[in-house]
Amino acid sequence: MKVHATSICFNGHGYLIKGKSGTGKSSLALKMINRGAILISDDITEVVDGNLLAPKEKRGWLEVRGIGLISGFEVCEKTPLRVVLELVEEKPERIPENETEEIPVFYIWTKDLSSVDKFLIIDKILSGNLRKE
Repeated sequence: MKVHATSICFNGHGYLIKGKSGTGKSSLALKMINRGAILISDDITEVVDGNLLAPKEKRGWLEVRGIGLISGFEVCEKTPLRVVLELVEEKPERIPENETEEIPVFYIWTKDLSSVDKFLIIDKILSGNLRKE
């Protein structure tokens, strides 16, 4: 299934970054790539049997707003989907209810200047280094 989303691999975890056009999916991915993440796909991601894949026509490309379409990024070919980050235009709840889904979903406000820090906290939760109560 093709999903309008950007995806990256960070510390072995597959992140699907969803949100409306212009909410900062590619920007968040770029910030994380500059911190060691590996691009899976920008704009369109295929989800097949629980794995994130890049469509062949999108492999290695990232749209950097204000600069253009950039190619040549290192690409992770196939990564199990571990978490969904939903970029939202309204502030999310301060303390959301605990997730009961198999794939957790975290909501990040598009205007939140600490989105990268929150991403890193989520990764520590997934790695078992921190615990979400």
